Amino acid sequence: MKKSFAMIYTIFFILFISFVLIFIVKIASYSPRIIKDLALYTQGKILLHDTKELSKYFLYQAFLEDKECLNEYNFEYNSIKIRIDYAYPLGECKNYKLVANYANVKSIVAVNISVLLNSDKAVNEEVFLQKSFFIYPKVD
Repeated sequence: MKKSFAMIYTIFFILFISFVLIFIVKIASYSPRIIKDLALYTQGKILLHDTKELSKYFLYQAFLEDKECLNEYNFEYNSIKIRIDYAYPLGECKNYKLVANYANVKSIVAVNISVLLNSDKAVNEEVFLQKSFFIYPKVD
């Protein structure tokens, strides 16, 4: 009887030690994942900030090319997909021409920026960031 209790305690002890070791390995492998995600998130935030300035530049370039408005602009930088969507609350953009619903349609432009990092990896490794803001161009 004493040998069977000793065997049962030994089995439970081995199971407990194996559980603790698996738990330690999982925790130890989680730290590099956090650091990798933080690096990707920081890179995405930097790209969001830079793309905010680029969105203004793309509107200016469209104006120089005699286009009154833009609907969207997509580009890829270092396998990172970036999309800039433009919306005109006081009007509508059709074929690079503004259809005015109100008198001063060019006074405000709403911009939405989307950045997708790691799109070629698994779904759990993708990092998707968005930012929305308004541009108030000078109307002469």
